[in-house]
Amino acid sequence: MKQRKVMFVMLVCIFVIVVKQSYLWSEEPSVVVKEIILNESSFNEIEDIYERKAKQWEVISTSINFEMISQNVMGEYWEKCLYEEKSEFVESFTNHLKSSYIKKVNSLFGKKIISLEGKQCDNFARVQTVLLAKSGKEVSTDFYLVHENGEWKICDLAVEGVSLVNNYRSQITHTLGRTSYEELLQTMKKKQAKKNYSTEQPLLVSGLSDQSF
Repeated sequence: MKQRKVMFVMLVCIFVIVVKQSYLWSEEPSVVVKEIILNESSFNEIEDIYERKAKQWEVISTSINFEMISQNVMGEYWEKCLYEEKSEFVESFTNHLKSSYIKKVNSLFGKKIISLEGKQCDNFARVQTVLLAKSGKEVSTDFYLVHENGEWKICDLAVEGVSLVNNYRSQITHTLGRTSYEELLQTMKKKQAKKNYSTEQPLLVSGLSDQSF
């Protein structure tokens, strides 16, 4: 009888722990997104543009899964690339996103969070937000996150329903339909060499734009 009670208590404890972990797990993506937005917004007070962008990149570089975004952006072409080519593309596309993302952050993460709600399914989560931009306009922004190695990281971002990944994948698919992967990569590198990340202009690939992001 005593053993049964011990077993019952143990099962209850396990159940409580699992429920508690599930609750924390479901809340964590929203917390991550909120912290990113608040951190990015706080940097708007920094007058020096170089210092501000450096601070913004510190947050971005640890909050985004660049490899997954790069893979999804490449679509079917990803599997055709060699390991070295994949690594090279991730590096080049990360640099492109650095400039493009910071430009968007400077205009979007301005005043406050109007609403924020997270939904989770296994290792993926979607955090829907409405942000009050610097312009005073309310902007619907959805963050998509993936949980890997104990961390939630952004793997896509949709502003007013326009997905970063889908937008770039469409453009890259179109570009690769007219040119080779090697030429695409070389064009990206040339654009990166000409542009400086400290400017307000994003690094654009021939055939690629950031009009939707």
